[in-house]
Amino acid sequence: MMKSLHLLLLLSSITELAIGFQFMKNWKLPSRNKDQKLLEKRFGNKKLIVLTDADSDLGKQTAKDLLATGEYHVIGGVSNLPSAEQTENFTPIECDLDDFDSVRNFCSSIDDFRLTKPLDRLVCLSAEAENDKLEWTKDNHEQTIQRNVLSPFLMTGLLLDGMDGSFDARCTFVAPKSNSKVGFSTKLDLKGLEDGFSKTPMLDGSQDFNCEKTIADAKLCQKLLKTFLHEKYHKLNHVTFSDITLPEGNDDASKCLLDVVQNPKASVTASGVSWKAASAAAAEDNDDIIQIDENEIYGKAIDIDKAHQLFQLSEQVTKADWPKVKVVTSPCPTLYVIGAVTKAQVQKQELKRMREMGRPGISEPDVVAVVAATTASDDEKVKLTKRQKVAAAVDKAATFVFKKTVKPVAKTATSKLLGEFPDEAVNNYIEDVQDEDVAQLEVDIFRQMSKEASQQKPQADKKLVVLTGTSSGLGKKAALALLRDGNYHVIGAVRDLDKMQAVAEIDRFPMDRFTPMYCEMNSFESVREFCDNVEKFRGDHPIDRVVCNTGIYQPSLRHAKWSMDGHEQTMQTNFLSHFLMISKLMPSMAKSEDPRITMVGSVTGNDNTVGGGGVYPIADLHELEGFEAGFSNPIAMADGYGFIGAKAYKDSKLCLMILANFLHAKYHKSTGIAFSSMYPGCIAESPLFREKRAWFRAYFPIFMKFITGGFVGEHEAGQRLYQVVHDPRCGTAKDKSGVYWSWNGGPREGRGAEALEKEGQISGGGGAGGGWDSIFENDQSGKVLNLETGFQLFEHATAITGAEWPSPDSGVWSGEASSMDKVMHEKLEEVADVMHAFKIRDSSSPSKGPQEQLTETI
Repeated sequence: MMKSLHLLLLLSSITELAIGFQFMKNWKLPSRNKDQKLLEKRFGNKKLIVLTDADSDLGKQTAKDLLATGEYHVIGGVSNLPSAEQTENFTPIECDLDDFDSVRNFCSSIDDFRLTKPLDRLVCLSAEAENDKLEWTKDNHEQTIQRNVLSPFLMTGLLLDGMDGSFDARCTFVAPKSNSKVGFSTKLDLKGLEDGFSKTPMLDGSQDFNCEKTIADAKLCQKLLKTFLHEKYHKLNHVTFSDITLPEGNDDASKCLLDVVQNPKASVTASGVSWKAASAAAAEDNDDIIQIDENEIYGKAIDIDKAHQLFQLSEQVTKADWPKVKVVTSPCPTLYVIGAVTKAQVQKQELKRMREMGRPGISEPDVVAVVAATTASDDEKVKLTKRQKVAAAVDKAATFVFKKTVKPVAKTATSKLLGEFPDEAVNNYIEDVQDEDVAQLEVDIFRQMSKEASQQKPQADKKLVVLTGTSSGLGKKAALALLRDGNYHVIGAVRDLDKMQAVAEIDRFPMDRFTPMYCEMNSFESVREFCDNVEKFRGDHPIDRVVCNTGIYQPSLRHAKWSMDGHEQTMQTNFLSHFLMISKLMPSMAKSEDPRITMVGSVTGNDNTVGGGGVYPIADLHELEGFEAGFSNPIAMADGYGFIGAKAYKDSKLCLMILANFLHAKYHKSTGIAFSSMYPGCIAESPLFREKRAWFRAYFPIFMKFITGGFVGEHEAGQRLYQVVHDPRCGTAKDKSGVYWSWNGGPREGRGAEALEKEGQISGGGGAGGGWDSIFENDQSGKVLNLETGFQLFEHATAITGAEWPSPDSGVWSGEASSMDKVMHEKLEEVADVMHAFKIRDSSSPSKGPQEQLTETI
């Protein structure tokens, strides 16, 4: 009977899997159109474009040019609906940019009109002001700023979700026209926005209105918003964000707008770009109408901190609702069920962790509402239903019985069958040495050896690479690959120089191009000393690469272990010390032709995968409450809740991947450094798993090789890290920053002799990847791409580590040619300040001539 039952269950499981895979094979993207006939009748195969101020002269000409292509249905925002003419592919809807309520109604009408058809384009155009006098909107804001910044901001937030589903969605901000020769505002002070910007003439809070400076401020705000929206949303929804400065004359301006809307070069790959009318030479040579406006890189339009401040203040003033991060789910029913079960299990375990552990050092246990209900006062108690009370009592009784009976038996049986944990899992990863004097003597020797090594100099023709964790595992194999290339000098940051020297001798490291230096990642002081030694060693030679590889994994620890600085050691070793190291070494990369900083991430930190989102505990920083509270003993987790060894590792990798994206947003355009993260694949035989039980270390590689096909050997993983460091496709030459690198490959292929390296090509190990050309830019989860979390993480980690970050607009990043451009830009800003002061004094000194006033002001 039992055999029959088992056979029936087996057949049922096989049938379910077969149905799931057959569904997956035949699955097609379900139609977004509930009423296909109505949509085809209304729009046909036209792309849907929203154009504001469509009843202005430029708006009318642009709409006419768009309709002439026969490719678009234009929704025109008009200030006077009765006078607007509706045609077959032009639908006017009332929209007054001077009124936030009108903008909201406009967006609501668009959503009703388009049904389920996605928006393909949003062009935020505003007509020129009729005069240069101070005008107030219906919301009591200065008119130029509201029409060109605040209303487009509100509109974009309301319509962004409606662009989901478009294969080439674009949002373009059109700069207001100005007679000023100074393209940017000299100083963008947002004090006026901080105070609500009601009846305030200027963004800086000044009561002295200046039309030209207001227009310049509006231009800069558009560029900042474009920059921020690109970094915050582009990788999540693939919308292209750009801005454009138009030439004089409606015909030429309309042609430029049409080109931004239509030209393939202004599509997804050009997000975050500023456009302008092409020069006469470019138009003649390439028949271009628009070209990239390079001047913004020397201005303030790439200041991500100022852009973030502007976004937050604009949210407050407009009360805009911006879309949340969406989680993409698989259409396969089998995976859907697995995902649902996993999600439920994760929620249950997280509640248990919160309830039983609380937040040590922040709050005590019993923080969950249901538990708090039993301890609160009568006035504060949460009323539980009879069913909830019975369920709570049963759960409490079952938990008590389980702890007293099943759990001890299971623990004993597990130890007998699976073996004991290794000593490394029970004790601190940083070995406890009985004789502290001997341990200190060893450290002193290592420090002295590193100081002596810093007196040497690298070869001038070699690129300089700083690589952490080179004595074993992935770091060792990557170092070997770099050294065998012959073009690199590697500085290896290691904790044990004796071990490193033995490894170097056994693996035949070319010591003329390899310099090991002592660096204890559990100590911020040691990291700073290592960076000082690197600075002395490099001399005038720039650092070309920094690779953050060192990592420890302690899934079996029952209690947190603490670093020399009093922080949980997994997070400090894997993330915080690398954070500090990058801040110290970044300025030394200024003169490198191809600077790169690479973080070794993990699939476990990326929860949009089975490996990262299907195995508890899941990487989740929550609101970074632990970091905010200082992250010192007894606070052991980034979210402040109780310690779980496996989660500490996953959280640290999530932090590294978030950091790569944040540093890209903050520094890439101003410094040229390419920031990236990578996952080399599951190195199942890595020392990383030394704290797992013996059976796991024996069978896990077999499982990865022959069941999942995801096995990657140390040698192949080292080649992959080497590729990210070396391959021109992964650097500044291709502008590949903010990327998460992975490798493609078919399942269970390439595990024979062909899996070895051949003529510089990497052969895939199972489903984890193929050859050198199989590298690709992998998708990142919403948690990794969350720019707001990036800001918080950067702020808290800076406070914890005491890191001092260079300013993005510091002169250290300027090359010789760009320095001249920057000096010219600063001179123009000074002239603008003088002219602004001159205009103010003009009204108070009528007796003096203009030349006399200007001379006196200068």
